[in-house]
Amino acid sequence: MSALLESIIAQPALTVAGSETRIKAFAWARVSTDMQEEKGLSMPEQLREIRAYADKNEIEIVAEFSEAASAFQKKSRRIEFERMVEMAKADRDITAIIVHDLSRFSRDSYEAKGLIRELSGAGVRVMSLSDPYIDPESVAGVYMEAITFAKNEAYSREIAFHTKKGCRSNIQTRDPETGWCYKNGGQPIWGYRSERLQRGEVKRGRPLIKSIWVPDDRAVAGKPVHEWAKYVLVEMAANGATLDEIRDLLNREGVPAPRQQYWGSTTVHCLLHPNALLEYAGYGVWNVRGKKQRMNPPSEWTVVENAHEALITEDEAQRIMEARSRAFRPAFAGSSNRTITSPYVLSGGLFKCARCGSNMMGYRRTGEGFYYVCGSQPYRKGMGCGPGVYVPKHEIEREVIDGLQELVGVCTNPKGMVKEINEELLRIWQASCGHDPSLSDRLERIDAKIANIRNSIEDGLADTSWANERLRTLLEEKAGLAAKSTVVGEPPQIDMQAAMAYRRKLAHVLEYANPAERKRMIAPWVDHIRLTPETLEVEINYRVPEFVVNRVGAGVGFEPTTFGL
Repeated sequence: MSALLESIIAQPALTVAGSETRIKAFAWARVSTDMQEEKGLSMPEQLREIRAYADKNEIEIVAEFSEAASAFQKKSRRIEFERMVEMAKADRDITAIIVHDLSRFSRDSYEAKGLIRELSGAGVRVMSLSDPYIDPESVAGVYMEAITFAKNEAYSREIAFHTKKGCRSNIQTRDPETGWCYKNGGQPIWGYRSERLQRGEVKRGRPLIKSIWVPDDRAVAGKPVHEWAKYVLVEMAANGATLDEIRDLLNREGVPAPRQQYWGSTTVHCLLHPNALLEYAGYGVWNVRGKKQRMNPPSEWTVVENAHEALITEDEAQRIMEARSRAFRPAFAGSSNRTITSPYVLSGGLFKCARCGSNMMGYRRTGEGFYYVCGSQPYRKGMGCGPGVYVPKHEIEREVIDGLQELVGVCTNPKGMVKEINEELLRIWQASCGHDPSLSDRLERIDAKIANIRNSIEDGLADTSWANERLRTLLEEKAGLAAKSTVVGEPPQIDMQAAMAYRRKLAHVLEYANPAERKRMIAPWVDHIRLTPETLEVEINYRVPEFVVNRVGAGVGFEPTTFGL
């Protein structure tokens, strides 16, 4: 070994500003059930082990994140997880995310592998305390990665299978004392209450608690809740009363809704679903909804007769079914149905009523145009709020876009903006043409291995048969990678002048984007919008998104603006 190489190897670790450089990482912990807490997988225990691992390996934990949610939940429900991932991709100092095991990260193998590769492309490695190190660039690593995530997903699927099996069995099991069937949890349908029964013990002496439904006998407005439910169903819905008529009666009589004080038409609508009518007729019904709350076909429901005391007869339920065509859909006079192509980009919680806290929703006045109005108006006729204020859709959205354009102009660093846009364009281009950015590095490593073997042969390697076989394998692998690396064209990129032009024309871009795209562009920059009905003023509060603060370096504040009606 040369003296120069020896001196380089003997040097201490690279220092920055007088201190040793350390890996900076985020810590992530997750549980989805109480049972995991009992098995020593609690979030505090996971984080404790992650801290110990980091101290041992001289890793700096910059921030800790945790969440109680299933790894199969859709992204919108894994709020902390999504926030951590976005912060990790945006912060160039973060080079790792440490987890107790990869199943805490995600059990969906397809999604997990894609996300890990995405993080890897941003320079962030996912490190697991319990799983073996996986080199994704090696052949063995490809197999190990597939096996590890398949194992985690299969385990989760198995748990889901046995959980569903247990729920299906539980709802068909009758209590030996009352004769009614047990329930799987959740809030009972309006008119019933849940009664908890102790039926023996489970492990460690904990009581075994079972639940059944019994009629809700709490007195409200002069009679029990279950009698109100029966009256609404038999005397009103079965005789053709509309949803609005039922809603108005219950609000007028002071009968509280199941989850809030006042009734809305959609809440009444839920009471007239076929599965709800079966439950009112004494049937136990399970597996009505599947993933993402989509209705399963009735053939997949688990239905049990005489599961609890009935409030209505089957004949009465049939009468309601025949009459419900007039009460099935809320009758919002002049309003347009909500769809995925809704033109209202400020709805969904971004724009709220300051008086009652309800979301402002899109509303179309026949012959007058499009507006935003407090959701209490069409759903509850203003109950719990007051007289409605109709905010012109075009005017408020234009005010928000003008403020957004000013904010973008103040906060964005031109060089950082160009870099951000070009990185996103490159990512889209690579995804569209199937380009793998790691191919060139892999090809270089294969060339180096081929050169080493050939040098060994020239130096007199005895086992030439192994060397020739290994060379053949490497050359085949190189040919396969070279074929994948053939990409037509160059990735689109923009210069400073084009980026500034786009920034100046933000309002023009938003104008021609579809509503869904417009909403995605606005949401990161708007903290909240509040209508104060008493003063007829709308306050718009902007914010600087984290990806701008972390990536571009802008930390500019922005005062809220007031829009008068």
